[in-house]
Amino acid sequence: MVDIEKLVSPDGSLVSRRLWFDEEVYRLEQERVFGRCWLFLGHESQIRDPGEYFTTTIGEAPVIIVRGKDGKIHGHLNSCTHRGLRVCRSDSGKAANFVCPYHGWIFANDGRLVGMPEQREAYSDLDMSKWGLIPVARVESYKGLIFGNLDANAISLRDYLGDLAFYLDAQVDRREGGTELVGGVHRWRVKANWKMPAENMVGDVYHAAWSHQSIVRLQSMSPLNSDPDGVISGYGDIQQHGVNFACANGHGGTTRFYPVDAHPEQRMPGEAPEIRPPEVNEYFRRVQPEADERLGPVKSRIKGATLTVFPTLSILGSVFTIRVAHPRGPQESEIWSWVLVDRDAPQEVKDYIRGYYTFTFGPGGTFESDDGENWEQVTEGARIAAAADHPFHFGMSQGKEYAHAELPGQCGPILSEHTQRAMYRQWHDLMVKP
Repeated sequence: MVDIEKLVSPDGSLVSRRLWFDEEVYRLEQERVFGRCWLFLGHESQIRDPGEYFTTTIGEAPVIIVRGKDGKIHGHLNSCTHRGLRVCRSDSGKAANFVCPYHGWIFANDGRLVGMPEQREAYSDLDMSKWGLIPVARVESYKGLIFGNLDANAISLRDYLGDLAFYLDAQVDRREGGTELVGGVHRWRVKANWKMPAENMVGDVYHAAWSHQSIVRLQSMSPLNSDPDGVISGYGDIQQHGVNFACANGHGGTTRFYPVDAHPEQRMPGEAPEIRPPEVNEYFRRVQPEADERLGPVKSRIKGATLTVFPTLSILGSVFTIRVAHPRGPQESEIWSWVLVDRDAPQEVKDYIRGYYTFTFGPGGTFESDDGENWEQVTEGARIAAAADHPFHFGMSQGKEYAHAELPGQCGPILSEHTQRAMYRQWHDLMVKP
């Protein structure tokens, strides 16, 4: 039996390789991590009208998320209460009822059991009010992002996000109309434990210049790297203004925080404004004053790069994408990835953003292919039997964390692993608690 207590050192700087491959650890995570945390399920723009639904998973548990007649968002386990089959086989759609394909039990889209074949003869005395679909204990939204929790006693979603909401707002609350997902969902599998994508985006800037050097080198050599006004773009900008932040409950990320007198175009979202079509840059210039007013004098100086809402939601603000790494076994994950845009942006802006995402962090994107290969090799390297007693090292810049005068959470230099240490300490706290 694995001794969970010893898998992560108290300061988070040493982490056992078992976290990335062990079946026993993985099975316990389904109960103690995915059964307790708020998990991202989707975006409100996917279910605008009553009866619209989509299906997803919480950990390995299949769920249906549906907007009810009352306009509220409901979640149910996608599992018939008679024999456990999935009652909805579609990814999304609009339905009044869900019907089990085995014996035909019928559930209203609010989860109530409303009928079955041969009801009078077979189930005349069944109390149908007790056999509806099992509800997801808690479903709440934060500025369009829908989360669910299987623990009825969990703290509220807003309390769970804590200080991370400050950084999240800079990406999803820039405009009155909010955000929406466009173009459906990309899904692909990697032979890597689910913690690899989470760890990568919780603040791992260290890998970028090395793993993505072919892209970074092209950018640094380009005459487009800075404009005539001296605006530094790309990786150099991250080095100059980057801050890593770790928040309570295992969340964290990396961002740029500009001085008050920074060039206004530096604060516009996304990367490489030099190569954007003029109409796209014009859109961001036009809406920047609205964003400044909504976000206020401090948040408006933030431009997000990556962040992770523990355990599995990551947002890559630099390329307008949002994603989840669903666990599909101790050594395999299924990435679900969407394009996130301002709902009121012109169509040509949305089209450009979608294309830029596809080029960079889509399933065949230039950056994504680098990362996927790395994650798979970490998982493979973790299970080498001869190295089982040698933990992974997460001690970079240990002791250099600090409290920032204007930014919440625990901050640190961009070349730091304090965000990963905080993430694995949170994982450990959950796993040792019965």
